[in-house]
Amino acid sequence: MKKLVLIPLFLMFFVSFLAADSWDCSADTDCPEGTTCDSTSNSCVMTKGKIADYATITLSIGENSPSALGADRIYVTQPATDLVLGQLAVNSYTGGGEGQLYFIKELSVDLAVYPSTIIFENFKLIHDANGNGVADSSERVVAEGIPEGFGMKFEIEQKYQAFKMNQTENFLIVGSFSSEKEITDSKFNATVKSNYIKTKTYTGEGAVAATADIVFPSFAFEPEKGYFLLSSGKNFPKAPTWKEMNKEQEIMHLRLKALDGANDLLTLKIELYGTAVSFGNGVEKIALCTDPNGSGKCGEVIAELSDFVEPQQSVSFQIPAGKVSLNAGEEKYLVVKAGLNFYQNQNTYFFITESDVTLKTRQKIAGTPIKTESFKYSCKEDDPDCRLKPEEPTEESSDSGCSLLFVD
Repeated sequence: MKKLVLIPLFLMFFVSFLAADSWDCSADTDCPEGTTCDSTSNSCVMTKGKIADYATITLSIGENSPSALGADRIYVTQPATDLVLGQLAVNSYTGGGEGQLYFIKELSVDLAVYPSTIIFENFKLIHDANGNGVADSSERVVAEGIPEGFGMKFEIEQKYQAFKMNQTENFLIVGSFSSEKEITDSKFNATVKSNYIKTKTYTGEGAVAATADIVFPSFAFEPEKGYFLLSSGKNFPKAPTWKEMNKEQEIMHLRLKALDGANDLLTLKIELYGTAVSFGNGVEKIALCTDPNGSGKCGEVIAELSDFVEPQQSVSFQIPAGKVSLNAGEEKYLVVKAGLNFYQNQNTYFFITESDVTLKTRQKIAGTPIKTESFKYSCKEDDPDCRLKPEEPTEESSDSGCSLLFVD
């Protein structure tokens, strides 16, 4: 009797396992590309030759994912509806297999939310077909988020599961965040681990390469009362390579917003910290510019400092009256541009703290500190493009053409 019981239990398990991994259908239109609907089993059947036998999958942050470069979080209004938390790039590889397909069935995401009173809901996974990092109206929602533990699970709609091999597919993780009460300090972000994706090929699951956790940038609600926002802008630049260092270039992109009434920026200090670098030694000129369209490029120069008499570790821009004025709720962008002339082994980073900001109406500053990546001039002496440290000037005695002769 025991054997009679065990056999059907095994069969039930085997059938349920297959059912969980199959696609139900009543017509071909219910099936993903590369499969057809079998009328006998009412399930989608893969077509040999159209589906890759094997696939290696790697995950990475998409090229146009939101960036918090320059600060530790991105500030957004509350509520934040349909917020793009990150762009995930799914890369697939196989030996040959050009034109073949594989399937992405599921993706899970961890969420870190502070404080716990923040409401998060209406999560979507969008296939970012053009890879621009924006949830365009023409792009397809391939899955709705299902709450799972401390995160979301996306079960991709079966007819949208097929993707071409040997290329990168981008997906946007989108959700809405809100709070029923005012919050002055908040932080939330998404993380994807390499084993959080489930894929399928003709012979089984795709092999997902183990990688470090993909941690997307943190977001925060803009505080409402008593604050002025000065944070890194969306086009905050990366530090250049040493070969691209010595020229005039944008080093900071700044976002300003009057959160609680109109205000004016009066002074702004830029500091640096590094090895053998100062304003006057490595940094020959620095300017503060307008950026009317938020592109991260210098527009009109508001203030400029150069010809430093003595090397110094900070400079302060005195902003002409009314030049950086913001009405209540208004947002503006500024750019810091510098003329650099580094030599071998010089390196530094630039930063702004809350105490470096002076407003017409005194308020707390949200968004600081703001800090660049390290600007490192690392090159080999024998490289013809490497600028070596200038020789120290030697003190020479003056020659008037006269001499003194002492006679006893």
